Amino acid sequence: MKTLSFISVLIVFASILSSCTQTNSNSNSTIDERVEDLMNQMTWEEKVTILSRSDDLKVPGVERLGIPEIRFVNGPHGLHNDTATCFPAAVAMAASFDKQLLKDVGRVIGEEALATKSHVLVAPTVNLHRIPIAGRNFESYSEDPYLSARMGVNFIDGVQSKKVGTSLKHYALNNQEWERYSVNVKIDERTMHEIYLPAFKAAVLESDPYTIMSSYNRINDTYGSQHTYLLKEILREKWGYD
Repeated sequence: MKTLSFISVLIVFASILSSCTQTNSNSNSTIDERVEDLMNQMTWEEKVTILSRSDDLKVPGVERLGIPEIRFVNGPHGLHNDTATCFPAAVAMAASFDKQLLKDVGRVIGEEALATKSHVLVAPTVNLHRIPIAGRNFESYSEDPYLSARMGVNFIDGVQSKKVGTSLKHYALNNQEWERYSVNVKIDERTMHEIYLPAFKAAVLESDPYTIMSSYNRINDTYGSQHTYLLKEILREKWGYD
């Protein structure tokens, strides 16, 4: 697939998850061709709305073109609402060392996401436990790269077996709560690849999560959401995430 702009990725995503009716009458068209057709019909206002508005974790659609909204829901250990099952925290489930357990839990969460008409689960968190008082330790799996990788892969497989997307997070090196939005993590190549990236790499190569959330912090002076080395050279070019 050719490189797509962010807005076209959203349209592709909405099309796949919600089976939206495309305006292009040629059923043999590729996804790229259908997306191009839809984008040519969208107004600037519609494009800006998709890119800028997100109410209650929803990305709005374009009703006149049959593009549905995309609904995200938080939930590393269950959907973040009052009617869903609350499973044990991720750190507790990982302590079982039971890969099948994580897959089964992911499958049930995927079913509950479908029941609530949600398309993407904002999970799993595969950042490592590096600081005891880190605020996200409960929703991460462990301090061990291998265990975190195995748990993350199976959780994603379970959720996505129900055609519900996941959002692998937080890529990468988001391992502390204090100044988590601004801390500048200084790290060398070997440590990054041997300790902090294996869980993300395994998830991408083995489970292909529908989405990936960048980290808030800086890594060697550059914010995660702007990090060419992490997002392009490693994630897209080296690991082949499309």
